[in-house]
Amino acid sequence: MNKKTRYWVRRVLFLFMVALVGIALYQAMNQDQADKPEAGEKAPDFQLETLDGKQMKLSDLKGKAVLLNFWGSWCDPCRKEMPVLEQAYEEYKNRGFTVVGVNIAETNVTASAFARQYGLTFPVLMDHDRDVVDLYKVGPIPTSLLIDPEGKITKRVEGPLIHGQLELYINSVLPGH
Repeated sequence: MNKKTRYWVRRVLFLFMVALVGIALYQAMNQDQADKPEAGEKAPDFQLETLDGKQMKLSDLKGKAVLLNFWGSWCDPCRKEMPVLEQAYEEYKNRGFTVVGVNIAETNVTASAFARQYGLTFPVLMDHDRDVVDLYKVGPIPTSLLIDPEGKITKRVEGPLIHGQLELYINSVLPGH
């Protein structure tokens, strides 16, 4: 084989390998998205520790509508969303609704300081190892899932929630509606 032919064979083989890697990555990413819990599916159960050291399971909240919110203290949209979540929690907590915040991979000290700064009174769970993040296939944060009293996901929102929008979502899943 002459030099020119070898050059083109190497180039074609290189492009072929790049294409194979690209296809494999695309399939892997789409598989993750396909397994993401979505509206209409039962919310996967999990157990995490609260900021005060108690264990809490999602299934402990069966019979209540739940807003499951994944956040981090370093996330600007998460910080902007927190007053909206706290207001919704205070407004609806006596009507069969709760907010559960899931802090992603931060220390209890950092999450506690954040909760104090924003006056959070709803439960904050600590996902130190990102197990629940992986279970729910959380990508961008904030990510929120609205779960009805029977434990089914009714809405998945990637990005910050606003008050009017959240109020509509909550009213759609309150017990007795």
